[in-house]
Amino acid sequence: MFAKYAAVFAIAAIVTVPALADSAKSLGKSGDWESFTYSDKAGKVCYTASLPKRSLNSAKGRGEAYLSITHRTADKSTGVLSVTAGYPFKKDAPAEIDVGGSKFDLYTSADTAWARDDKAVLQAMLKGKTMVVYGTPGKGDQTVDTYSLDGFAKAYAEIGKACGVK
Repeated sequence: MFAKYAAVFAIAAIVTVPALADSAKSLGKSGDWESFTYSDKAGKVCYTASLPKRSLNSAKGRGEAYLSITHRTADKSTGVLSVTAGYPFKKDAPAEIDVGGSKFDLYTSADTAWARDDKAVLQAMLKGKTMVVYGTPGKGDQTVDTYSLDGFAKAYAEIGKACGVK
């Protein structure tokens, strides 16, 4: 898949959404989502990201959790959903997304999970109001992160426009 970059930008006085590259330029904020673009050696990258509104069973020392949808023009990779949990997932433990009662399995590696069917998840997100991510850390109880989908449709359209994806 793709590597996670370490930089994080402040969005507002209290809330931050991760910027996945040092040179990322904000395309703007829409509801609970912020969109970015940057270019690397391979080409243009556009993504939108959000932080959970609520997290249950977060272990002490958990890093920042966030969800992102990414387009990479050079790879012709569009609408890739990834969840960064803020902890390493338990090996072979399932992770799951629930959008309005529609459930989707995720596969995990280290601290990141990806959808098995990005298109189906994106369609549910475009129609939904909230999204719940269930994950199991290597140590501790299952986490439950709730994301708002307020502004997601507009943010997704914005990254599509920025990267020329329909």
